[in-house]
Amino acid sequence: MAAAKHEADVAHMVDTMTAISGQLEEHREVQQTILAVLNELLAANQAQSEMLADILAAASEEAGPSPVAQALEALAARVERMDANQASLIALVADLPEAIGQQFETGLTAWSTAAATNH
Repeated sequence: MAAAKHEADVAHMVDTMTAISGQLEEHREVQQTILAVLNELLAANQAQSEMLADILAAASEEAGPSPVAQALEALAARVERMDANQASLIALVADLPEAIGQQFETGLTAWSTAAATNH
């Protein structure tokens, strides 16, 4: 009887781990998609930053203080901050698969310990 219960527990654990593994793979695919989109956004912002720098350089050649140049400088600074924020976000998203794996391991260890103490 104890052997049958143990086999049932092991089968349940295998089923649970298989289900969790599938879910982790789905999450990994979603995260990879998010990361790809964020990288595209970052590339687009960097291209815009370069264009703004070119416009700013051309506007700065005027013979006096230029409201256009000042506005472009402010806009360029905001875009640079956006680039930095997106780069930071990309780094966080890139770390998610490892963090999820660590959390899964911690949960599995806790579950195994609890299952061992119940038998």
